[in-house]
Amino acid sequence: MTYKRKFYAILIGFVLLFMASYKKTFRHTLAAKKELSMVTKQLSDKDNTAHELYSLKHDVRHLDRLIGGQTKKPEQVQQRLIDFISKNKFNVNIVGIEDVHLFADDDFLIHSNQIELEGAYKDLVKTLYDIEKYFKYSRVASTRLYSKKNYRNNTKMLFLKIIFQNYENNK
Repeated sequence: MTYKRKFYAILIGFVLLFMASYKKTFRHTLAAKKELSMVTKQLSDKDNTAHELYSLKHDVRHLDRLIGGQTKKPEQVQQRLIDFISKNKFNVNIVGIEDVHLFADDDFLIHSNQIELEGAYKDLVKTLYDIEKYFKYSRVASTRLYSKKNYRNNTKMLFLKIIFQNYENNK
């Protein structure tokens, strides 16, 4: 045999030996390494997910407190609202208060209170601003300014209708 043929024979033997060793050993080692890195990544994601879940639950509790106010009794909300308006001596008249409306969802129980005020524009807007800013027991969901004409003395009267809502977890 010549050196050239010996070289090709060794080269072919090396390639066959490399392929056999890859098939028997290296392939399994590389697959195990790939699986290990994937499992490590999933484990770190789960640890991170647990932390994110805790953080989200904390945020939801905080938002529930902000949205729902500090009381869960809708009758108290009406009483505290009337008390708030009377103590701050707003130059408005309370025209009407409607009964508490309840709405149940899969996740929440919503208490809606409705009050109607009458007065001058500046007084109504200041009252609304102070209620939104300082009344912590419920949140303003909707407001509506409208006027009615009094045909007896030919004047227009301005009204403000405010809807408050409290949310409770229904679970």
